[in-house]
Amino acid sequence: MKKATIVFALIFLITFAMFSGCVSQKKEDNKVDVNTTPTTQPEKTVSYLKTKITISKPYDISDLNSSRQKVIIIRDYGTKLVAEVTTYSEDYFVDEYATLPYIQTEEDANATLKKLPKNVVPYVLPTDTVEWDAFMRERVAKLYAKDTNYSIVGTAYLIMKDQKQVIVVDESPYLKQGYQYWWLQPASYTISAESHKAMGYGPYATLYAALMRSLMEPTKLVYGLYYDIEEGGVWKPYAWTEIYINGKWIPVDPYREKIGTLSRYYIKLDEVIDFVELDFSCYISEKEGKGCKPFQVEILEQGTVAESQIKK
Repeated sequence: MKKATIVFALIFLITFAMFSGCVSQKKEDNKVDVNTTPTTQPEKTVSYLKTKITISKPYDISDLNSSRQKVIIIRDYGTKLVAEVTTYSEDYFVDEYATLPYIQTEEDANATLKKLPKNVVPYVLPTDTVEWDAFMRERVAKLYAKDTNYSIVGTAYLIMKDQKQVIVVDESPYLKQGYQYWWLQPASYTISAESHKAMGYGPYATLYAALMRSLMEPTKLVYGLYYDIEEGGVWKPYAWTEIYINGKWIPVDPYREKIGTLSRYYIKLDEVIDFVELDFSCYISEKEGKGCKPFQVEILEQGTVAESQIKK
């Protein structure tokens, strides 16, 4: 009996000692229990680009503040605007399960229009250069939609990927004659011309918008500037689009085949239904250099910043 008591006592002491040791190992010198201290996750950072931009009117970028673009007006001369613009890279949430409306009749189309907010409806209708017809819808756009079971994202991707293999973006009109008419090529001409040339990024974005709108998918045209690193780091007039998914506008760059993401190198200057709304008179070659510079951009700084420091 004594032997059993002694053995039990020894087991108890050893167990207690081991438990005490485990507890003591959890303690740091500052008496903080390291096993219960929450682990701090590294904060997410985003890249940014701060620029000083001088832009000819009528572009008023003061109302284009967003989560990825901050605008501070330095001076308004009436004919031109000087501003500090900070752009951030941003990835947007895209609902990959959203689908296009299935439209067979005029009644289907009218029902779809009624479901859209009034300020979104114009981005579905054909316009001066963003024109679409039965051929563009039935023989081009709808084929992509069927291939993806009417997925908005899938269709958006297939159209831009496939059309880029057919349509050549030609910048030579600007290099030779200025931008004035470079942006105003109708979508029907781009898709049907023997040369299959889009006279610049504008008409290519116009064609893309027309094909998406033909499927009753609201698509907005965006005009801005892009810092082209691939061509040695030059700022150039650029165009991309935004598509409407579940009540939100999602950026789509059809030329660079990007959906739901914009880098810091995109500066938005305007968003329109059709590029005919814009004034490109300052882009006429004979006016450039005579007090009419369409834009000047100076990079002030760039780097990364914690996402929490960006004011939404």
